[in-house]
Amino acid sequence: MSDFCPDGYLPTKGAIARAAAPWFPERFNEPEIPSTPQSATKPESHIEEAVRAFSQPQIPRVWQDAFEKIARQTVERLRNLLHQGKLNAYYFYCGRHAVPCEFWATAPADGVLESGCYSPSGPQTRTLEWRTNYPLFLLQSELDRLLSGETSKKRPFPQSKMQALVAALRKLDHLPNRKAQLKALREAPEFREYKITDGVFREAARNLPREAGRKSRGES
Repeated sequence: MSDFCPDGYLPTKGAIARAAAPWFPERFNEPEIPSTPQSATKPESHIEEAVRAFSQPQIPRVWQDAFEKIARQTVERLRNLLHQGKLNAYYFYCGRHAVPCEFWATAPADGVLESGCYSPSGPQTRTLEWRTNYPLFLLQSELDRLLSGETSKKRPFPQSKMQALVAALRKLDHLPNRKAQLKALREAPEFREYKITDGVFREAARNLPREAGRKSRGES
């Protein structure tokens, strides 16, 4: 299958990476995520690195390890958006064709975004049966518009919700570090519509009650 990508489009692997970057920003800043060699003239952003890596026919092993925890969640969100008609996936054969929205809610859609291949006639049902597969693309302007719209829809965090945020943070002691706690708060249904900045998180952490019998630094 050809690696050609029309101007203005993204292969589905590149679209997965492009969506994952703003949906999971903390993961893209973690030190264990390796960096690929950068150009001497123009450093790459996390999004550019991810898109380039995911767009390769064989994803480098270092990127597989870094993205395996978020790839499934990103694909599920993209499939929901495709099923709802908020995004379209396209293939080209004697013109451009959009994959029907209903397809993304069916079992044959499993693995299609990850593979980047789509068969209009359906999956292969017999061993010797041959099906034509076409490269699958998302229109970059549609995806970027949706991603920027999701970000802009988030409201500033209201001070009236601070006590609820502190209470939620108290239940996250089992998580290994503050970064994991911040991610969990941002993804919690009751806070998803708000922008929980680092400053908001620090304020919530300062308001956590000390455990009984635990001395403060000034008391020790």
